Amino acid sequence: MTHSLSLYDISRAPGIAANMSHVATAGEVNGYILEKLGNALQGTKIVIIAAGVPQKPNIAWVDLFNTNVPIIRDLTQAIGEDTPEAHILITSDPVNSTISIVTEVLKKASKFNPAKVW
Repeated sequence: MTHSLSLYDISRAPGIAANMSHVATAGEVNGYILEKLGNALQGTKIVIIAAGVPQKPNIAWVDLFNTNVPIIRDLTQAIGEDTPEAHILITSDPVNSTISIVTEVLKKASKFNPAKVW
């Protein structure tokens, strides 16, 4: 059972959290915006990174990479600092590259555990 769900987004997370809080469960739902990333990560056991833009037919791979990788890098640095024991699931495109970025950022911070990066 999930006791708490923290949502983080640069703008829309509080509204989405309010909508999700109406689901009939005992857990609480909180939404955090840009400057509250540390609060969103506090005590987190699983982090799902679905950040950035999705791949579209008219977006070149290098443009997708250049857009999404800085976002993934910054989120991973915060995870390493605020909740280094969390499992991390990466769904952001290009996945093969974003997983490598997550791995390298965590290694640099001496927080990498290969069993916790999916």
